[in-house]
Amino acid sequence: MKYSELHKRFLRAGWKFDHVVGSHYFYVKEGMMSEPIPFHGVHEIPKGLAIRLIKRYGL
Repeated sequence: MKYSELHKRFLRAGWKFDHVVGSHYFYVKEGMMSEPIPFHGVHEIPKGLAIRLIKRYGL
């Protein structure tokens, strides 16, 4: 999965993009802020990280 696809999954799951620090995105949903989510555009996200984020944030 590419980082851009993960970003789209966050948005479809109701998370709103809040801000960026360096190459990490932060999302907000129902007053809760996500941990820093790395974003590197068209590059592939490591499988273990993708699975962990999908489970943790209900993507």
